[in-house]
Amino acid sequence: MISVQYQKTILATPDQIFTKLIDHENLNQFFNASFKVVKPQNNNEPIGGKGCVRQITLLGITFLEEIIHASEREIRYRVLNNFPVKDHLGVITLQPHGKHTTVTYTIQCNSPWYLPGVLLRRILANDIRNCLDKLGAFYDPS
Repeated sequence: MISVQYQKTILATPDQIFTKLIDHENLNQFFNASFKVVKPQNNNEPIGGKGCVRQITLLGITFLEEIIHASEREIRYRVLNNFPVKDHLGVITLQPHGKHTTVTYTIQCNSPWYLPGVLLRRILANDIRNCLDKLGAFYDPS
């Protein structure tokens, strides 16, 4: 099992960050990928929340992710169909600290046979670090 984690304190409220992170169609401003909602959230869930399925295209590979939990303090999602990684779980926690929020982004998964674990770990670590750095710069461009 591969596990990567990155943490960043951002000058924004948990609600502001949550709203940005479930705005799937515009996540390309933080990730080097394109996102398209292919199934809306379940009834009585926030827009983009639990039950939402998004199609991601990254480095020419297209795959699906499902939001399995979405609240102001935590977002959980998983890759469907065990492709391009197996047993994937992404967890983003939002912890308020005054005018700031500490965002912790964790990804756990198993590497497929054709992709060495050390390479996948590096790719995922770079991806979540870049995402949170861009998110931080969005709220505090100085």
